[in-house]
Amino acid sequence: MMNLRIPTAGTPYNFADIFACIKGILSPKSKIHNFEEEIKKYLKVRNLLLVNSGTTACFLLLKLFKRYRKNSIQDEVIIPAYTAPSLLLPIEKAGLKGVLIDIDIKTFNMDVSKLNNAISDKTLAIMPIHMFGIPCETESLNKIIKDNIFIIEDAASSLGSKINNKHTGTIAPFGFYSLNRGKNISTFTGGILTWKNEKYTEILKKFRDELPELSKKQKRQMALKFIALTIAVRPIGYTLLNFLISRFKYTELHTDFDSFQYTSIQAAIGINLWKRVNSLSKKRIVNGKKLIAIFRNIDGIILPELKQEYNVAFNQFPILIEDLKQCENLEKELLKNGIETSHLYEKSLDEIFPYLKKDDSNKFKSANYLAKHLLLIPPHAQINNKSINKIHTCVKNIF
Repeated sequence: MMNLRIPTAGTPYNFADIFACIKGILSPKSKIHNFEEEIKKYLKVRNLLLVNSGTTACFLLLKLFKRYRKNSIQDEVIIPAYTAPSLLLPIEKAGLKGVLIDIDIKTFNMDVSKLNNAISDKTLAIMPIHMFGIPCETESLNKIIKDNIFIIEDAASSLGSKINNKHTGTIAPFGFYSLNRGKNISTFTGGILTWKNEKYTEILKKFRDELPELSKKQKRQMALKFIALTIAVRPIGYTLLNFLISRFKYTELHTDFDSFQYTSIQAAIGINLWKRVNSLSKKRIVNGKKLIAIFRNIDGIILPELKQEYNVAFNQFPILIEDLKQCENLEKELLKNGIETSHLYEKSLDEIFPYLKKDDSNKFKSANYLAKHLLLIPPHAQINNKSINKIHTCVKNIF
């Protein structure tokens, strides 16, 4: 009997999503506006735009900050030392510089207590990132940060997570999400940007409208790729086609990113997906709680501390394993049982980009430790009770 392999990430699509994709090829652009209105209701926000990726969404907001900055010397964006290396691309494309601060090993997120030492006259923006879907402390930043510094939430991996019933990505004055492959909800590619102050609406719409549109041929190619993806993210397709799928996984650092307008194809897929956005998010929340119960109180394993007011729709469920040999053994045991895991980014940003280090001292000790000891368990909707039981058995076999 074939042992099916469950991918680390992936929105489970159905035939209705494929049908919506095909219909979307001929749908008018008004479909995009309709989808934006659906997301506004879900996030409970007034201002929102769709673009082709979270990276583009971030870039447009950084362009806005640069235009409205109080002082021309402000060119620094503070980010945690452990996050996606590609996040530096929109920062640098906007003519800005990334400045790192360490993570808090207790929360796996930016160490907010270190902000005061990082903020200077050059600081333009601070970017709290909700890593793995875990909310990063944001509300307090709104109260302590000066008016001349922008706060932008990176909620790329946390769609569905909440703090005190407020969606991550909507708490700070600005936020953005990703709808790309591997995110909590995916329309194949896509990004959402949100903002609170109406005075920025026209300029952000102008930025969006200046993005190029895909040709008809490119849209047809997108539709075909989406249909292929619907097969690839299912365990049967992922198992049978793994030899082929592995060739399309990202193995090298991105050096640039494409920006273009969101399409009616993606909007049609999104509108259909949004009918079950709550159930898909709930599944991540419930699976996260089950995984916490499995890994809690095991010697040698560190779990992120979660505040009571957090409702976490995990993009990936993160654990730190102190003994690297045990980490390797657990990874192998899980894969043998059809559960694929990930290490995500195996180095902190200062190790990947030495120019970000201000000196040779190990300033980002927690970020370096997390990068080396992190193992990510899939919590998405295709992880059922049988999968959870397999994970539990594997953990008992190793620890």
